[in-house]
Amino acid sequence: MKSIKEERHKSKSTYGILMMVIATICFSLMMAFVKYLKHLPVMEIVFFRNLIIMLIIPVVLKKEKIPFWGNDKPLLLLRSVFSSIAAITYFYTVQVMIFTDAVTIRQLSPFFILFLASIFLKEKINTAKISIFVLAFIGAILIVKPGFNLDLHPAMIGLCGTIFTAAEHVALRALRLTDHPLVIVNYFGYVIGLISLGLLLLQGNFVVPDALSIFILLLLGVIGLAAQIILTKAYRIAPTRLVSFYLYLQIVFSAVIGVLFFKEIPGIYSIFGASLIILSGYLNYLYNKREEERFPSEQSD
Repeated sequence: MKSIKEERHKSKSTYGILMMVIATICFSLMMAFVKYLKHLPVMEIVFFRNLIIMLIIPVVLKKEKIPFWGNDKPLLLLRSVFSSIAAITYFYTVQVMIFTDAVTIRQLSPFFILFLASIFLKEKINTAKISIFVLAFIGAILIVKPGFNLDLHPAMIGLCGTIFTAAEHVALRALRLTDHPLVIVNYFGYVIGLISLGLLLLQGNFVVPDALSIFILLLLGVIGLAAQIILTKAYRIAPTRLVSFYLYLQIVFSAVIGVLFFKEIPGIYSIFGASLIILSGYLNYLYNKREEERFPSEQSD
C-alpha cells in the first residue's frame, strides 16, 4: 500500500504537469498574437505585454500584504534580466521567421534546462532521460524540416534566447524556496517593461496601434500575466526534470494555431515529428512514474 507521502507527492506532480500544460497553451496563444502584430515594433509589443503585470500585480501584493521587494533580490533581478533577453529575442524571431520554426528553436530550452538544473540545482540526469529528450528533439526538427529555410542571423538570435530561457526556468525553480510567485512575476514585469520602454524610446519607432491592435495588445498582457503565474506555480510544485519536458507541447499547439490562423498546413514530416513528441511525452511519463515508485523520497522536494 502506498504511503500518504507518496500519494501526496504523486498528486503534486500531476498538478504541476497540468499547470505547465496550461502555461504552454497560454504561451502558444501569446506567440500567435505577436505574429499577428508584426506591423508593430518588437519593443512596443514587449512593453504592452508587461503593462498589465505592472498595473495589477503591485495592487495585489499590497492587498495581500506580501513584501514588495521579495527575499532573494539578486536572484529575482537576475532571473528577470534572463527573462527580458529571452522574451525580446523570442518576439523578434516570431515576427521575422516562419511561426513554427521560431517556436521549435525555442523548444531547445528543455535540453539546456536539463543540464543547468543538474549543475545548479543538483537534479539527477541519466542516459534514459537524455534519450527521451533526444527523441523529442528529432520530432521537433522533423516538424520544421519541410520549410526549414532559416537565415543565420535570426536563427542565432533565437538560439541565444533559448539559452537565456533555460537559465530563466532554472532560476525560477530555485526561487520557489525563497519568494512568493507574485513577487517573482512582479519583478519580471517591471524589469522587462522598463527595459522595453527604454529601448522603444531610444529607437523612436513607436507606432500608434488601431483599435483591434490595442485590444490584442491588452489581451496579450492578460494572457502573459496568467502564463507567468501558472508557470511559476508549476515550478514551485514539481521538479524541473518533470515539468520542463512539457514545454515541447507548445510545438503541437503552435502547429494547430498555424493551421487555423496562418494557413500553415503541416506535411508528413510535421505529422511524424509531432507523433515523436507525443511518444516522448508518454515515455517520459512512464519513466518518471517508475522512478517515483522506486525512489519516492528522492523524487520529492
